[in-house]
Amino acid sequence: MIKKFDDIIACRFLFFIISFYIGFWTIRIPTIKDQLSTDYMGVSYTFITFAIGSIITMLFASNIIKKLSSKKTVMYAGVTQGFLWLVIPFITELYFFMFFAFIFGCCYGIYEVAINLQASQIEKREGRSMMSGFHAFFSLGILAGSFITSFFLEWQISFFINTLIYVIVMLPLSFIFANFLDNDETVSENNKSNIFFMWPLILFFLAILSMTDALTEGGVDAWAALYMRDIVGAKGFTIGIATISFNLFMVIGRLIGDNLRDRLGVHSFLIILISLCIAGLLIIFIYSSIVSSIIGFGVLGLGASSIVPLAYSIAGKIKGVDSAVGITIISISVYGIFMIAPGLMGFIAQSFGVNYVFSPIIILFVIILIPIIIFKKKFNV
Repeated sequence: MIKKFDDIIACRFLFFIISFYIGFWTIRIPTIKDQLSTDYMGVSYTFITFAIGSIITMLFASNIIKKLSSKKTVMYAGVTQGFLWLVIPFITELYFFMFFAFIFGCCYGIYEVAINLQASQIEKREGRSMMSGFHAFFSLGILAGSFITSFFLEWQISFFINTLIYVIVMLPLSFIFANFLDNDETVSENNKSNIFFMWPLILFFLAILSMTDALTEGGVDAWAALYMRDIVGAKGFTIGIATISFNLFMVIGRLIGDNLRDRLGVHSFLIILISLCIAGLLIIFIYSSIVSSIIGFGVLGLGASSIVPLAYSIAGKIKGVDSAVGITIISISVYGIFMIAPGLMGFIAQSFGVNYVFSPIIILFVIILIPIIIFKKKFNV
């Protein structure tokens, strides 16, 4: 009984730790942009190289995890990322930074598959909806990382000292919590053991839905700070207020998501979530003040909160498909888009302005409502 308690808590905090670094990154993007003396396109290139590294390891994730176990994979990848962060404040050349972004991506990609596999196995073992709760800690980590880093900016603490403090705290915790994770479940030989097969319709649609939601999260985490500085005219702490608002409501949405899913049913729940996303994006696109940013990004965060956790939960339980494979497919969909999309959105920022980077997401969410209505029965699970 104690072991079950330990691995649940450990898994939650490992979601928190990896996302804390993301929160740190999102607020320090303007700092890194200036450090590299680059433009929006240069920032985009770092996102793209990170994404390439992530996708490469995700493609081979199921095989890697089978050889190492998800427990060791989380440990090795988490600790490696901590050490890599110590180099970042000293890089001033864009191409050198892109190389490190690629290595970061490789670690991050395999970490995400492994930790979500752990969460899926715990959810199945406990026999109740838990994935949204695990991802609440992911959002809480981004919220904490962005919130604390915003104060570091306000206090004018150097990028290096900021990084050093975080690594000293987070790196040992990554190692400690990883040791509490449970062993992987036994996989049936009849299950699909790699991602290259004819996907069931539900898995295909979950991937598309996850991509759209990841585009939202990636866009906010990558461009919200620049949006606040360059469009709204925010300074100091308020540069991070959009990211903070978004992730605060992501946390709230994910904390209540499992309960709402069970009460409303997946189909109705999804329609509500997507409607909130559209409303939040419209506020961000039409208005450009501190208050409208807090409201718009908050509504968007509430809507985006439970879509990806729900996709992970269902994908890890599809009959005839290995849990690691189902989760790998969603991970590639989520984190490939999560990192590639901000880079591609850089073309929009460079050509039309940062406030326009969110406009394509509105169209995608409107379009995605159509198949959700058509395939209603597929989502009543």
